Amino acid sequence: MAQYPDMKIFIVDDDIFCLTLYEQFLRNLGYTEIVSFNCGDECLQEIKEEPALVIMDYNMEGMNGIEVLKKIKAINPGIMVYIISGQENSQVAKEAHKHGALDYVVKSSLSPDKMATIMQRVEQLYQPRQKEVKKSFFQKMKSGLGI
Repeated sequence: MAQYPDMKIFIVDDDIFCLTLYEQFLRNLGYTEIVSFNCGDECLQEIKEEPALVIMDYNMEGMNGIEVLKKIKAINPGIMVYIISGQENSQVAKEAHKHGALDYVVKSSLSPDKMATIMQRVEQLYQPRQKEVKKSFFQKMKSGLGI
């Protein structure tokens, strides 16, 4: 089960079947904060939401996964990205790693067990953001007076 069930995850794929399947794999592992997109442009419009992880298809209409990866990393290098592709292509895998993807996964190998393995690695690297604790007026006054 998920150690960080509220980790924000974006899934990007122009194949609705794959989107639904990946989301179900993640929900079965206990993740609840999952947002799906049909293309890289939609994902980039929402990247300000700072997902911890983006799981993205390589071959999409418009920008491909590597182009979107480059833009994500330019905006926030801390966002983890997995590239998924329908075919095994060592050149694309090298390109994905070169631009900061955690890994390159072939679609046909993606199963519930493989997704669990991916998420174990992601959770090892994940650094939850600390929520700022807002001080009350009284607490601010006390600290301002040195009490």
